[in-house]
Amino acid sequence: MSTDNRRPLTAAIILASAGRPQLLDDIASRLMDQTVEPVARIVSVPGEDSLPAGLPPEWTVVTGTKGLAAQRNAGLDALGDGADVVLFFDDDAIVRRDYVEEALAFFATHPEFVGLTGRVLLDGAASRTYGEVPLEEADRLVTESESEPLTGGFAPGRTLFGANFAFHRAKVPDIRFDGRLPLYSWLEDHDFARRLMRSGGIAHVEDCVIVHRGAASGGRTNHVRLGYSQMMNPIYLHRSGSFPLWLAAWEVFRPTSKNVVHSIGGPAAEWRRERLKGNGMALGDVLRGRLTPERITAL
Repeated sequence: MSTDNRRPLTAAIILASAGRPQLLDDIASRLMDQTVEPVARIVSVPGEDSLPAGLPPEWTVVTGTKGLAAQRNAGLDALGDGADVVLFFDDDAIVRRDYVEEALAFFATHPEFVGLTGRVLLDGAASRTYGEVPLEEADRLVTESESEPLTGGFAPGRTLFGANFAFHRAKVPDIRFDGRLPLYSWLEDHDFARRLMRSGGIAHVEDCVIVHRGAASGGRTNHVRLGYSQMMNPIYLHRSGSFPLWLAAWEVFRPTSKNVVHSIGGPAAEWRRERLKGNGMALGDVLRGRLTPERITAL
């Protein structure tokens, strides 16, 4: 009889948040109940004012960076060499208690994969009819799903959903998010997935379960900035070698065409026109040979 002497995989969790201490408290406190204990839990925030008052002491706090990609990189830098698998969750996600356990089991069973994203029971950000999912409803849905039998099901994919994903860091120890994608870092998760795929597969895993509440930003969205990123970031990612041409073209066409259509009239016309203005500013920069995703910090 053969014996498998491989040690169990270890996990770390990184949360990046800014200006939403209550949401951060909601997820950080619930992540203390995972069925497998992570070797590290890291919160990456711009400053202390983004932290909840009752953050459990098991969380290591990293401050001093702003922007989703930069904050996730700061979390990775703070890890050292202590975890095989790293999991990222948005601050408005509610995570089933066995997510870490099932992610580790998947990577152990399927070594050909280096990234995974889970099953979203409900996404408040994508549901026009539902809107932001109340905390109580998110808790209820996640708890009820625990009675479902585990299936082991998965499907190979090419994307990671930024609200919940994990990667096998032991296989790609030097990978980082693109620090030139500032603030909300439009498409940073898609770019990260494309670069992960150079080392292995990506899977959408049924037994890793969350609800994405889709909480609105704490401040008014700067639609000019977002429109600039919608045009600039895909082109920049193509030039950097991350996106093939067809993907960059699609990621430009999809949001800008919506901006054009919905700017004509209706309740969204005003902010769609602001996004179109940002689209045009970015296109002008590209035509002048300027690939400057970081310009949004000055808009």
